[in-house]
Amino acid sequence: MRRFFFLPPLFSYGMFISIIFAFSQLPLILEIPLLLITSLVLFIFRRSSVAFQDTIKSDSEIFLSPTHGTVESVRHHVTIPDFPGICHEVRISISFWDEKGLYLPTTGEVTYLKANKGKRLHRHSPTEVFYGPVEELAHTDFILTSKNQTGTLLRFIDCSTGKRPSMWLKSGDRGRGGACFGYYPFGGTLLIYVPASSDILVYEKEQVVPGQTVIAAIKDLPKG
Repeated sequence: MRRFFFLPPLFSYGMFISIIFAFSQLPLILEIPLLLITSLVLFIFRRSSVAFQDTIKSDSEIFLSPTHGTVESVRHHVTIPDFPGICHEVRISISFWDEKGLYLPTTGEVTYLKANKGKRLHRHSPTEVFYGPVEELAHTDFILTSKNQTGTLLRFIDCSTGKRPSMWLKSGDRGRGGACFGYYPFGGTLLIYVPASSDILVYEKEQVVPGQTVIAAIKDLPKG
């Protein structure tokens, strides 16, 4: 069941058993609502397959989208306390209906992972709200260091109508690009920070798909 839904296997099997029981024991007036509710829950927590492409191309590293969603804003040459130097920021909103899977944007190692409690921020809040300090916001920081030793920060900001992302990788774990490392129940906001030397290849209001949409081309760090 894990191949098809982001739900505990026992819960998924239980839903199917409840449908069978309803159609064999309950009247039609109860069968239809149960079928609709079950179908809705399974659709929300569906899991799709991701066709991942090679992350190395010419002299740049290809950073693919880690989630389904919509690019809400792109900011160039910004500075944040948790990222060294100047960086580019891409903000992606993950809707209630988007597939909830989180997939590694490139092959690498998780070098930092921390969840922080605080105020939840709705995914459709004014853009300026996301520019302020995040200390008081409920968010999870996920730093991935690629095999080219390039660090990127994925910051998940919990939505007021959602929940904290569930991640299976921990700090120190390594994974191949395209590997599913968790899911984001009911969606939220993802802020991606990449080095300023990167070329951002998405635009506002673009629909992104994990394993296919290229967020940025990250140039190799100079060897010292």
